[in-house]
Amino acid sequence: MADPEAASPHAVVVGASSGIGLSVARRLAERMPVTALARRVERFETADDAGISGLFCDVADSASIDAALTQAVAERGKISAVVYCAGAQVIKPMRMMKPADIDRVIDVNIKGALHVARHMASARIAQSDAVFCGVSSIAATRPEPGIVAYAAAKAALEAMIKGLARELAPRRFVGVAPGWLDTEMTQSQAHIYSAQFREELAKRTPLGIASVQGVTDLILYLLSPAADSITGQIVTIDGGASL
Repeated sequence: MADPEAASPHAVVVGASSGIGLSVARRLAERMPVTALARRVERFETADDAGISGLFCDVADSASIDAALTQAVAERGKISAVVYCAGAQVIKPMRMMKPADIDRVIDVNIKGALHVARHMASARIAQSDAVFCGVSSIAATRPEPGIVAYAAAKAALEAMIKGLARELAPRRFVGVAPGWLDTEMTQSQAHIYSAQFREELAKRTPLGIASVQGVTDLILYLLSPAADSITGQIVTIDGGASL
C-alpha cells in the first residue's frame, strides 16, 4: 500500500558536497525537496542549489547523524528517499595502515550507513515506502591490494542492504556498485590515478570508464516508481571493467 505522504516526497542525500552525492542532490532537486547532509554545507548556498537545504553532518559521529536527520524531518517532513554517498578511501598496503586509517574507512563507509539505516526503521523519520540507495563499489566483490579496508567496508554495506531489504520491507534497500570514476576524491589521488592509469583502464574496459552522470541516472531510476519491485539488489555500473 502506498504511503499516504507519498505526495510530499523528501529526499536526503548523505555525503552530498562532491562527486556522485552532489550530482544526485542536484538532479533530485529538480523533482522534490532535497536535504543535503555534508561537512561542507557552504556548497549549497548558491542560487543554483535553491532547492537544496544543506545541513552539517559528520557521518563518523552518530550524534551528528541523529541531529541532522531529526532537523531534516522537522524542516521538510518525513523522508521518502535516502542516498548514502559518503565514502572514504585510504590507499596503503595493510602493513602500513594505522588504526586511525582503518577507523576512518569503517566509520564513513559502513558505520555511518548503519546509523542512517537505523533511522529508516522509524515511522517518525521515514515514510513507509521509503527507499534507501547506498553507493558501493566493484571493490566489494573484487578487492585489490592497497584498498582492502575500503573493499571490506563496501562489502559490509552491500550485506546491510540485502539484509535490511528483508527486515524493513516494504521500505526498499538497493545499491549501486560503480567502477573507477573521475571524481573529486580520485582527482585528489592523482599520484596514484595518473593519466597513464586512466588511459590503460579505459583500454581494458569494454564500454569505457563509467561517468558520474551515468551513476546518477541509475540511482534516480532505482529510487523511482519504475523500480518498485527491486529491492536487496546491488547494480554494477562499470563499463564492463569487472567482466
